[in-house]
Amino acid sequence: MEKGDILVTGGCGFIGSHLVNRLINEGHSVVVADDLSTGTLENLNSKAVFCQGDVSDGSFVENVFSSHKIRYIIHQAAKINHSLYGEDPERDINTSVLSTINLIKCSLKHKAERFVFASSVAVYGQPKELPLSENGPAKPVYSYGIAKKCAEDYVRFYAKNYGLDYSILRYANVYGPRQPIYGEVGVVAIFTDNFINEKQFVIFGTGENLRDYIYVDDVIDATLLSMNAPRNNTLNIGCGEGVSVNRLWDIFKSLDSGILCQNKPERTGELGNFYCDVTKAKNLFNWCPKVQIEEGIKRTLEFYKSK
Repeated sequence: MEKGDILVTGGCGFIGSHLVNRLINEGHSVVVADDLSTGTLENLNSKAVFCQGDVSDGSFVENVFSSHKIRYIIHQAAKINHSLYGEDPERDINTSVLSTINLIKCSLKHKAERFVFASSVAVYGQPKELPLSENGPAKPVYSYGIAKKCAEDYVRFYAKNYGLDYSILRYANVYGPRQPIYGEVGVVAIFTDNFINEKQFVIFGTGENLRDYIYVDDVIDATLLSMNAPRNNTLNIGCGEGVSVNRLWDIFKSLDSGILCQNKPERTGELGNFYCDVTKAKNLFNWCPKVQIEEGIKRTLEFYKSK
């Protein structure tokens, strides 16, 4: 990958800030666009150029592209629902769909080389067969997944009709340092908050529902490799293994035998089991997740303990 300005949207957020740090450490110049609605300046790398604004605002995006020679775009900006019951379709359309269209139009106008879109396995909804490959049916259940699927469709639309060069990455359940650990933000984050603040853990239902958890460093590896991979591919980025809530509890329990847990009835609206097939990413750019769930949780806890 040639050196040049790389635009990272959401570069003050959880995944985006890790990505910015890695790019700068590898010698790239990075422009960060973030409205700070969920990201923080504490996460901003001091060597990055910072543009504060909302990428769903077309004028703001045009100003960013006009002021910098952007060669690559990595669109990380998103707002994930903090609750199964906190659906906000208008917000999801703005943060996933309108922002993507604005960035694509400027990418084409200013002749950027590649557009990397951070999508989500939420586009799959409730799959009947596991592990699920990229060819599996995309039938999202919640607004966030619906908006991500719509944004993906626009990426492919602009590729087919206007020559956009893209990579679409469907992230599984990403966890690690800097992930917000407040609210309904994922089981690992919630359990981390419970552990750090000595709260009682809660497991809903049997605790046997499976999810695909992937440590943030492995996600960054895959994202960077996708920038130079064969063009116009959609890829699952996960561990390819289902991990139950009970197993997560066992890991935290092994680190402190004094923590307590209670069981509550399963909540309505749960998606059931999910883990993805990551064979395509492994074959396309020789990527493989390296951090096992036990090690990833230890690293995450060490980060928050140090805070």
